[in-house]
Amino acid sequence: MTDTHPIRELLNEPDERLDQRWEAIQQFVEERFQREPTIEAILFLIGVQERGRGYEPDLQKDVKEALVMEGTYTVFEKVDLYRHAGMESDGSWIWERTTDLPEDLSSDEQEKLLRLAIVRYFDEVFDDPVTSR
Repeated sequence: MTDTHPIRELLNEPDERLDQRWEAIQQFVEERFQREPTIEAILFLIGVQERGRGYEPDLQKDVKEALVMEGTYTVFEKVDLYRHAGMESDGSWIWERTTDLPEDLSSDEQEKLLRLAIVRYFDEVFDDPVTSR
C-alpha cells in the first residue's frame, strides 16, 4: 500500500531542485540582512514581514520567539498545514491546523518540510522570486 499522505507527497519533491532554491534563499538573506541564513533566522524574518511593522531593534526574547512562530505558521500555510482562523485583539493571527503531520516524520523530513514551506513562501510572496535566480 502506498503512503499518500499529502505531506509525504510534498516530501517526494526532488532534493536537487529544493536544494538549489534553498541555497538561493540563504544567499539572499545573507546578502540582504547580513544574518546567518538558518531556518530559525529566516522564519524570524518572515514573521517580521508578516507583522507588517518592519524590524524593531531590542525586541524581547518572547517577542522574537513569537515572530519565529508567526513565520512558521505562515510558511506552513503555504503547504496547507495551517490556515488563518481569526485575529486576536492585538492584531496577531489565530492559526488552526488543517492537516496532521505523519507521526513517523524523521528530523531530516521535518527540516525538509520547513525548507519546502519557506521556498513556497518566497515563491508566492515576492514578485520576482529569489528562488528563480
